[in-house]
Amino acid sequence: MGETRKLFSNSLIVIVGTLVASVFSYLFNMLMGRYLGPEQYGEMTALMSLLMIVSIAGGAILTITMRYSAELYSAGKIGALKKMFAIFSRYVYMLAFSIILVLLALIKPIANYFSITNLVPVVIAFSSLIFGLVMSVNKGLLQGGQKFVATSLVGILEMALRLGLGILLVKIGFEVSGALLAIVVATAVSYLATFVPIRSILRDSAGDKSAKNHLFDKREIINYSFPTLISAVLLVVALNIDVILVKHYFPPFEAGSYAAISTIAKIILYVTSPIAAVMFPMISERATKGDKHYTIFFFSLIFVVVGSLVILGVYVIAPAKVISLLHGNQYIGYYYLLPEIGLAFVLYSLINLMANYYMVVKNFAFVWFFALVLLLEIVAISLFHSSIIMVVRIIVLSLSLLFALFFGYYLVNKKEQIKLFFQGKY
Repeated sequence: MGETRKLFSNSLIVIVGTLVASVFSYLFNMLMGRYLGPEQYGEMTALMSLLMIVSIAGGAILTITMRYSAELYSAGKIGALKKMFAIFSRYVYMLAFSIILVLLALIKPIANYFSITNLVPVVIAFSSLIFGLVMSVNKGLLQGGQKFVATSLVGILEMALRLGLGILLVKIGFEVSGALLAIVVATAVSYLATFVPIRSILRDSAGDKSAKNHLFDKREIINYSFPTLISAVLLVVALNIDVILVKHYFPPFEAGSYAAISTIAKIILYVTSPIAAVMFPMISERATKGDKHYTIFFFSLIFVVVGSLVILGVYVIAPAKVISLLHGNQYIGYYYLLPEIGLAFVLYSLINLMANYYMVVKNFAFVWFFALVLLLEIVAISLFHSSIIMVVRIIVLSLSLLFALFFGYYLVNKKEQIKLFFQGKY
């Protein structure tokens, strides 16, 4: 039970840090929703959703860095860890600037798609990629080294700065541009702050006894990178495609109201995603040593189910009260959406956990299920979007099918181990 206690305690650290950061994040979203109004808030959230999809590489970079830094750190190969960190940082900076140049070349079609006439907020949003992407390397190193307190503190700093600067810049008249500029500055400062705890990981390479300990398998990392990138693409698209499609197909007020309700429902993901973040390096460490790790996975699954259902229960019992408290009465007319969107995020949280599990054990067959179901979801929403509730139900059905496929695939792969477990032989 030692690993279970470690999973619980580390998850608790990250969950507490995430909750504190989420308070600042939700105050930011709540106040921006109130100060900007539905139309401008819809514009802000659409740009943020687009950025999350564009910066998909960041999720892959974090996962790859976390996976291999966990291996190198647990093996005491600090020299190799330093070298990997330097190489990753250099290439990610190059990638960030390349993406920004491409986006700037496409700025007018992007703005037209979202019905945005002022290009300044779009340019500001794009600039956040510079520090946002490279910070993925730093966060991956911290999580791989299981520095969960430091990871939590950096997250709190970022959201607190975002809130304070956002209020200031919007209040003095910068509107959407001010809200987005607050995100850019907060990300930059937080990136610089990550170097403080990173120093403790990279400080001493005296434990390396041979030149081999300064080497890491570049070919293996490259081979792991492509399916990891595809996995990150699918996770981010699944999380954000609804806001983008709703912004495209529905009037600005409805799209902004949907974005506000969706933001509230995401509390489920913010509370449960730290469990996947803690599970990943723990399973990676055990897999590197050849130890069993099924208990870590199952307890992670249980924690996600319990945590997400508790929050969903609140959404079902008092949706209007929750919306009024977090975003104000101007969005309360859409209270009926919250329980169903909340259910969608319960399912997404489970899918996120299982996808992370498959990535850490290097079993990427799940990508085919994911891509197929996500494509079906996008096609269905594109064809059937007569109302927002219809869009939400398509999302819930799609995610239900996807989770069933993920968990069914796990059971099929582990059927022999499950049989031995119930026989008391495993």
